[in-house]
Amino acid sequence: MGAELGAIAERLFTRVMAPLVLGGAMRPGPAIGARAALALGDGRAPADRELATLVEVGRVRRARRLAPVDTVPGPTAAEWALAAAFNDLVQSASPAFDSTLRRRAAARILACAGETLDRIAPPASVGEALARHSWFARALDVTRSDTRVTWWAGDRTFRGVDPPLRLQRWARLRRVSVSRMPVRLLDVYPLAVEREHLEDVVRRFLARSPLTDLATSTREAPAFEWNGSLLALVGARGGRTLAHRALDRLDAAQVDVVLERATRTLLESEARSLATPAVELVAERARRLEVLSREDSRPGRLRA
Repeated sequence: MGAELGAIAERLFTRVMAPLVLGGAMRPGPAIGARAALALGDGRAPADRELATLVEVGRVRRARRLAPVDTVPGPTAAEWALAAAFNDLVQSASPAFDSTLRRRAAARILACAGETLDRIAPPASVGEALARHSWFARALDVTRSDTRVTWWAGDRTFRGVDPPLRLQRWARLRRVSVSRMPVRLLDVYPLAVEREHLEDVVRRFLARSPLTDLATSTREAPAFEWNGSLLALVGARGGRTLAHRALDRLDAAQVDVVLERATRTLLESEARSLATPAVELVAERARRLEVLSREDSRPGRLRA
């Protein structure tokens, strides 16, 4: 079992975790499942030390956008498990499952991702929330590259795979045109699983990295909403500081709309007694923006 977990970890690190931080092609592997994901454990170090160093530097750069840190820990057991859940989540949306006989397999893989997430505790500290964000800040930026090849006699679309070279030969004579289009995870089509279920698992993934949830709050789907891990983060003074810095990097008008809607929904729900951190964040943000507006309107103030 130890050798098998080691192989899973190496594949997960090189094909999913490193590309999430550094960019480039991400190639999710076979479904990992909750049991193996949670058994990867704490303190496991990737075998490729050169790649691990590059990833650490990339994570520090990401973290320093929000806090003056020089190092980041990990990967921790929770971060390994989150990466495994993300691998399974993405895998469930593969076009390879879009057939009558394989749709059930996609649904099982997505359910496994959800099971893994449900067994991962929210970050226990502001530092842990920042560390998780340094891994998964770009999770919602992951896209599948779809390619459409047209020629004088027809066309074909290749979803997530490169078209064969034979279709691109004699390009001028056959009037070959190749167009590539990036498709975000929640926009992929065809989809073998229920789109609402996929959105729900993405929402549960974000809840395990609340700083990432806030930093992507202006996304179209899944719609931003307050949850326990988010309220715990902004309920801490340091967490609220990071939250303001993350929100400041987004379009201010969109942020105001999103926060107002989510906070109103929370206040109208049965969990309204827990809404104090959200209300305080919104109030602080309003005061900060008012101060900045007054400073910008002072006579003689120059802007670069």
